[in-house]
Amino acid sequence: MWLLRVHKRLNKQLLIVGIFCLTCFGCGKEEQEVNIYAASSLTEAVSAVVERYEEIYKVEAKIVFAGSNHLAAQLRDGADTDVFITADVDLVDGLGFESILEGFAYNSLVVVKPVAFIDKSFGPSDLTSDEKLIAICSEGVPCGDATKSKFGIINADTYEMNVKAVLTRVASMEVDLGIVYETDLKNEPNVTAAWPQEITCPCVSYAAASSGKKGTDFNDFLTSDIAKEIFSSHGFSL
Repeated sequence: MWLLRVHKRLNKQLLIVGIFCLTCFGCGKEEQEVNIYAASSLTEAVSAVVERYEEIYKVEAKIVFAGSNHLAAQLRDGADTDVFITADVDLVDGLGFESILEGFAYNSLVVVKPVAFIDKSFGPSDLTSDEKLIAICSEGVPCGDATKSKFGIINADTYEMNVKAVLTRVASMEVDLGIVYETDLKNEPNVTAAWPQEITCPCVSYAAASSGKKGTDFNDFLTSDIAKEIFSSHGFSL
């Protein structure tokens, strides 16, 4: 009888220890995981930066890519993230982040055509031609506001909520011309510059808002030589 009681007590203690260990290990993983919301125009570069960050610091990261406005709307609706990397710093207002890293990377706009149209000649006047199908970003999203600022009002055939959607339209030959970021031209083999263009400005400045130590640590990494080399290799200005 005495041995039975000891056995039951021992099993109970082992069960408590097991639950404690599972809880601790679960929390430890969650505490080390950094959550990142990032503008879709940063998909390739931020993915590469995060991969190096995970390798160096032995942490895991979850990334959500979408248009800056869409991500900001999710955050206003209650979504939570450690880092919000946006193509429009004004979208950070009212979201409650503790710090903002502004201007760590810049992008410019370029008019592109499908690479399959390599033998077709285009020029600036085609942006106002009724005979050409054109895709641009909608006004009110960063790439759309930048497009209007640089090119004026364009009567496009399709208006997209993020630059990757414009890029897809061009790459799939749904349109003749599209206005995307210079980095998209560099990273998408199915599009090419519509005509020789001088890049006259950085039209978009990226900002990273963060909260908590996980967010601050990642933002610090964005300014490291490793991250700068990655952004530069993907065509961003620094």
